Amino acid sequence: MDETVSYRQKASDAIRDLLMEFECQPILFVGSGLPQRYFGAPTWRTLLRMLAEALPDGKQNFDYLRQKFDDDPVAIGSELSLQYFEWAWNAGKDRFPEELFDSGVGKDCFLKFAACELLTSMTPNSLDAMPDHTKELSSLSDIKPHAVITTNYDMFLETVFDGYAPITGQTILRYNTNSFGEIFHIHGDSSSPSTIVLTKDDYDEWKEKKKYVSAKLLTYFAEHPVFIFGYGLGDENVKAIMRDIGELVADEDGLIRNVYQIFWQSAPVGKHPPDQAVFGVDGKEFRTRAIYTNELKWIYDALKSQSALSSINPKLVRALAARTMRLIRHDIPSGSVAVDYDVLERVAQNQDELPKLLGITTIDNPNQSHPFTLSQVATRIGLKNSQAANKIVNAIKLSKGVDLRSTDNKYHCKIKTGTKASSFSRKWSHNAVALFKSHMDGDDYEITI
Repeated sequence: MDETVSYRQKASDAIRDLLMEFECQPILFVGSGLPQRYFGAPTWRTLLRMLAEALPDGKQNFDYLRQKFDDDPVAIGSELSLQYFEWAWNAGKDRFPEELFDSGVGKDCFLKFAACELLTSMTPNSLDAMPDHTKELSSLSDIKPHAVITTNYDMFLETVFDGYAPITGQTILRYNTNSFGEIFHIHGDSSSPSTIVLTKDDYDEWKEKKKYVSAKLLTYFAEHPVFIFGYGLGDENVKAIMRDIGELVADEDGLIRNVYQIFWQSAPVGKHPPDQAVFGVDGKEFRTRAIYTNELKWIYDALKSQSALSSINPKLVRALAARTMRLIRHDIPSGSVAVDYDVLERVAQNQDELPKLLGITTIDNPNQSHPFTLSQVATRIGLKNSQAANKIVNAIKLSKGVDLRSTDNKYHCKIKTGTKASSFSRKWSHNAVALFKSHMDGDDYEITI
């Protein structure tokens, strides 16, 4: 087998195993590399250059600022903010909305307005506007992540993930992370210029707020698979967030095992690329898993392989989650609604009751209802291999008189994989995992086929 294909297959299997282990949709942490790839979005320094060139003597001015401030983009942004302020109140006054000249508005508003106006004009408003990447973007969209976290200002991700809601500014700190279908712009977004982090004052404020944002996002990083796209290994945005997360969830060797960083390289991947990424922050060393690639579609396809959400409406899911949380936290405790406790008890005890109550139909797809091979079942219950799990199947047959493999049932199903009688695969469900665990633990259990 070709070494590149072998590497991709191994990485794809690892991604699927991680998704299966966590039993939830992934979180995507997206940097500027993706919008640069798909529609030529500017880098941070390129954005500053474009803003500088909109001023009188702009090109010469930007080169001067780079030399004066040792090419520090934060310092350059702060200086440009002052230059835009002076320009807006003189020759450039007709370029800005009247409300920005109010005394209660910060003087950095003119630079931020110009930056957001520029990004908005560049950002495609549909996937059709990026025809060179149609298949790749379709696969990215099909992932249906639980949420997306980004430091990008542009609204490109809202175009990719239809129905996902942008969350930005102080709203992030107040937001309920149990919800689904949000894009968290932790550095602000172009639809709200005052929220973007662009000057030294902005970054100083962000550093103070970052620990609260990290704490808010900790649930995501602890309870979901996380995949980082479009950031370099040394990106300070990633390092700052991952340090806070790593201090809480990394293992004793510093590995944050449920986080993958995807590294793009234009050349073909070598024989044995590193399987981990190492980064140090403030004298501490942390590691994430790593995948190196010169193509992205196969990674997107691996991420979407476990998704049964092809036609999901994120707005509906958010509305259901928000209403459920209000019922639990406010309406029921306060006595503002009448409660049928018989119904609630059935919902609590039977996993099929809540979907029925919400009008959701159970999917009739064995690959979704029975997602595990016997080897994967073994891994989930702490056994070495499928042979050890098979011994439990036989033990259950002896003790209960039921051969789980004899029929398609809630624990097991046999899926045809070819035309020959011998071409099939046995798949097992979450119910099977629970049953095997009960048998191993010596618990009393019943089998209902």
